[in-house]
Amino acid sequence: MIPKIVDIGEIKVIGLQKTCQETNLAAEKAHLRKQFRQFANEIPNQIDGEVMEICLQKNGCLITHCIAIEVNSADIVPSGMISLSIPPQQYIYMEHRGHAQTIWQSVNKIKQWAKSHHCRLDPRQFMIDVQTSEEPPVHALYVKLADKKRESAEIVI
Repeated sequence: MIPKIVDIGEIKVIGLQKTCQETNLAAEKAHLRKQFRQFANEIPNQIDGEVMEICLQKNGCLITHCIAIEVNSADIVPSGMISLSIPPQQYIYMEHRGHAQTIWQSVNKIKQWAKSHHCRLDPRQFMIDVQTSEEPPVHALYVKLADKKRESAEIVI
């Protein structure tokens, strides 16, 4: 599939969040997913029940990762979970067909496409991965574009 730029409105999610070293991410994600599955049915106001893996930011070797479900309202947050409101923004979208272990290949394609189309990606490496099908495995990947307003404000300061 060829990447494309999409506009996504505000997204509200409830889930679990973890900050860890990049070298520990695979193990931490597995633990987070297992913990999330135990409590996912307690999350009220779920939209479609599709689990989202969100890379909130990468800062050096530290990664803040979240596993969540989109909700209509985050008024009630189960104990131990967090709620996030992701503002409207632009992403490069690409469908990944294959197992999660090979997502990095599609992310590299997105980065190459962005470079060849003169698109700046978010410096914090914000990304959303939604597994839309288990058999065969299909993932909707959204890599955030840089916020032009924020970048221009940072340049002025």
